[in-house]
Amino acid sequence: MVRKSSQQPSSFTIAIVGGGFSGAVLASELLRSGPLALRVVLVERDGCPGRGVAYGTRCEGHLLNVRARDMSALASDPSHFLRWAREHYRHQGQPDDYLPRSIYGDYVESTLCETVEQNPGRFEWKHDEALSATRGEGANVLFKSGDRIHADAVVLALGNFPPNHRILPGRSVLGRRFVMNPWAVHALDGIDPEESVLLIGSGLTSVDTVISLRACGFPGKIHMISRHGFLPQAHKPIEPRLGQWTHFPARLRSLLRLIRAEVTRAESENGDWRAVIDSIRPCTHNIWHSLSQTERRRFLRHLRAYWDVHRHRVAPEIGRLLETEMDQGRLEIHSGRITDCLEDARSVKVSYRRRGSRDLKTLSVGFLVNCTGPDEDCRRVTSPLLMDLLRQKLARPDPLFLGLDTAEHGALLDDRGVPSDFLYALGPLRKGNLWESTAVPEIRAQASELALHLRSRFEPRYLESPVSGQAALS
Repeated sequence: MVRKSSQQPSSFTIAIVGGGFSGAVLASELLRSGPLALRVVLVERDGCPGRGVAYGTRCEGHLLNVRARDMSALASDPSHFLRWAREHYRHQGQPDDYLPRSIYGDYVESTLCETVEQNPGRFEWKHDEALSATRGEGANVLFKSGDRIHADAVVLALGNFPPNHRILPGRSVLGRRFVMNPWAVHALDGIDPEESVLLIGSGLTSVDTVISLRACGFPGKIHMISRHGFLPQAHKPIEPRLGQWTHFPARLRSLLRLIRAEVTRAESENGDWRAVIDSIRPCTHNIWHSLSQTERRRFLRHLRAYWDVHRHRVAPEIGRLLETEMDQGRLEIHSGRITDCLEDARSVKVSYRRRGSRDLKTLSVGFLVNCTGPDEDCRRVTSPLLMDLLRQKLARPDPLFLGLDTAEHGALLDDRGVPSDFLYALGPLRKGNLWESTAVPEIRAQASELALHLRSRFEPRYLESPVSGQAALS
C-alpha cells in the first residue's frame, strides 16, 4: 500500500509485532480510546492472541505469581480481571487468590476479542512472521508469506526469548537426553519416567518444569543446579508497608545498606521483608536510573540472584509443593557451576564445582533440561525482524545486553543513539533501560503510556468529520 503524500491520509496504522500479553494489551489500549481513524495490525506467527509463553500453558498447576487483585490488563480499571474471573471462572474468587495462568490467558484473549468486537473494521490479526521493517513515511513491513503492509509506527512486543543454548562448557557432548527449551511444544514428552532429571537453573522456569513433570505423572528424582542454589521465595499474607522512599543512594553498597536497615525495622515491628521489597517496586525505575552503568553491572554480577528470588516470588501453594518435594527427597538442590557434561547411551554425566569449594562433584542423570530462563541478549536471538533492524542500524542493544536500547515511551535508539520516530519496544525488550519490565503491572503501564503517546503523535494528522464522526480528508 503506497500513501500519496499530497493528500491528508484518512487513517493511520499501528503494527504490533508479537501477540502475547504485551501486544494484546497495547492493541486493546489503542482501540479502546483511539480515534476512529486508527487501525491496529497485530502480528503473531504462533498460537492465540494474548497468551505467549507465560499464559499459553494448559497445566492447571502453573499459577500466577501475583494476586488476582493486581492482575488487571487495563491500567484504567484495576479490578477488571477480578470481575472477569468471578464471572467466568470462580464466582467467589477473592482478591488474594493466585489463579492458574491458563485462566489468565483466557482473560487476556477475551479482553482483546471484546475490544475488537466493539471496534469493527479497525483491527487485523495477521498470522504471519515479520521479517523486516524499512523506513518509508513510517515503515514498510515485509512478512514471511511475502505480504507487505505500510504502518505509521511499528511496536516490537516480542515478549521473552527462548533460553540461551550456549550455557554448557564447550567440551560438552549432548544429544537426545538434553532438553534445550522446556517451553517448546512436547519438550518434556521424551523424558523416561524411570530416569532422574537435572534442571539447569533453580528459578521460576525450573519451578514450572517441576510442576509440569509432576503433572505428567513423572515419579523420578529431580535435581536442580544453579550458581547459588536459591529457590524463589513464596508469597505470604502481609500488611502493605509504605516505605519512605524519597531518595536512593547512587552507590550499590549504600543502597543495599539502606534496604537492609528498612527490613530490620520492619521485622522489629512484627512486619516482614516481603512488605519492604513490595514497597520498593513503584520506585524501581527511579532506582535503576540513579545507578551508573558500573553500578548496574555490579548489581547484575553480585546481587541479581538475591533480588530475583525475593522479588519474583511464587504462589503459597507452589511454595508448599516445593517444600514437600524436598522433605520427601524427591527434589534436591545443588549450588555450583557445571564444568563438563557427557552423554552416553544410558545417562548424562555432569561434573560441577560446588559453590565455595574447589572440589568437583559428579552427578549421573537420565536427562538434562535447560531451565536458565529467557535469553536477554538480542544479538543471540534468531528473530529475523530483530536481526534485520540491527543490521540496518535502526536499533542497538542496551549497554548491559538485557534487551534493546530505548528512549522515552520505548522509542528505539539507532546505532548513533538517535530515537526512532517509527519504531518502538514494549515489555521485556526494555529491561536494560527500566529493569522492571516483565511483570503485568509494569507492562500494562507501559502499554497505556505508549498508546497515549502514539495517539497524540498521529491523531492530529487525521481530521474528524463534524457530521459523521468518521475520519475525512482535508
